[in-house]
Amino acid sequence: MEKKQYNVTRKNQADFRALLRGLVSAYLLYLGWKLAFRNNDPTFPPVAGIVAGVVLAAGAVAFGVYTWKRYRIDRKDAELTGEELAEADDDGGESL
Repeated sequence: MEKKQYNVTRKNQADFRALLRGLVSAYLLYLGWKLAFRNNDPTFPPVAGIVAGVVLAAGAVAFGVYTWKRYRIDRKDAELTGEELAEADDDGGESL
């Protein structure tokens, strides 16, 4: 199996965007957890906290799935095509 070659700039951008989206997803999940189970405010009904936490956690999971799918698409787009590989070979590999 041949090792895939990537455009470094596009690959790094895909990695960075996925990292940021993953952090947002993790933070949303954390906020959902805090709302649902760590609410110590007596004026805030516990049932409302659980419902809000579950909704926020579901949104975090959905955003995480979107992040993973988008990352796979971006990585596929970062792969060098046959023309780009031929151009890199003509240049002596300087553009990689």
